[in-house]
Amino acid sequence: MSNIFDVAKRAGVSVKTVSRVMNDAEKVRKTTRERVEQAMQELDYNPSHAARELRSARSRSIGMLFGDPSSGFQSRFHHSALKACDEAGYFLAGGLFDEEAADWDRQLSAFLSRTRVRNMILVPPLSGASALHERLVERGVSFVLVSPARSSKTIPAVRMDDYAAAHEVTRHLLDLGHRRIGHIAGAPDHVSSTLREEGFVAALQEHGQAEIRSDWIRCGMFTFEHALKAAEDLLDTADRPTAIFASNDEMAAAVYFTASRLGLQVPQDLSVVGFDDVAIARTIWPTLTTIAQPYEAMSKAAVNYLAARDADSDAEPAAKVITLDYEFILRKSTAAPR
Repeated sequence: MSNIFDVAKRAGVSVKTVSRVMNDAEKVRKTTRERVEQAMQELDYNPSHAARELRSARSRSIGMLFGDPSSGFQSRFHHSALKACDEAGYFLAGGLFDEEAADWDRQLSAFLSRTRVRNMILVPPLSGASALHERLVERGVSFVLVSPARSSKTIPAVRMDDYAAAHEVTRHLLDLGHRRIGHIAGAPDHVSSTLREEGFVAALQEHGQAEIRSDWIRCGMFTFEHALKAAEDLLDTADRPTAIFASNDEMAAAVYFTASRLGLQVPQDLSVVGFDDVAIARTIWPTLTTIAQPYEAMSKAAVNYLAARDADSDAEPAAKVITLDYEFILRKSTAAPR
């Protein structure tokens, strides 16, 4: 039976070039690809996908670890990453991971051993886990950060413009006539939280007539539970804002819950805007005005980077940051103040 070395000899190319053709790598000249494919046909060489993986000791999989797969952002990104991997001819291998556990290194070793992945996409909060990043580098795993907690000079990342998105959604509330606007921020150690808060404050400052109060900015840690307390602090008082910008949709849902408990109606008594456009934004009533993250574009950018690294593993990794556009989604949760 013919093997990859026979194909390389017949086509007059290296074994690595034959491998690139079989893996549909982009950096192969058309004439070279045709010569390799003709040699494969003449030698009746048609290796199975599984055999290619065994020969190369490399998996056509991309790994993703999840701290909380039920969270809105992670579930949306997981779905879009599945599509991006399928389009690129990869499989997505997912696993649970607790970065705060004492045995996190064992968890990582078990995942890498079980899946044999050499490419990974890291979503928040793991995109900000520097110890994990260092260990992946030590093990020769290529990875891309999604919305990382901090910038890196050596690790590629994809993100959206959180500052501009927060600025636009706050401007929407100001244009409706709101001057008393509260903000529920995300986790303080995450750069997206900082950028969204900065975009919010900048929009208020530029307007000139809006109230800017530090006691109307509360931390909700990106979770429903923490946001309940933050929403109560903002709303359970006579001196309350007429609108609230929550830094993600789960926290916006907590604002709905608290407003209802206090007898306030959305949007008649309180306008609410969120961020992320996860499923709950379309299922709560009234439907939530929010910012849609470019999940599919971010997934494709991350997968395409890793696929390019696979195609040319000798190349130095490019530590570039890709910033993608967002979309403002106007729904039913905002109105002019009474």
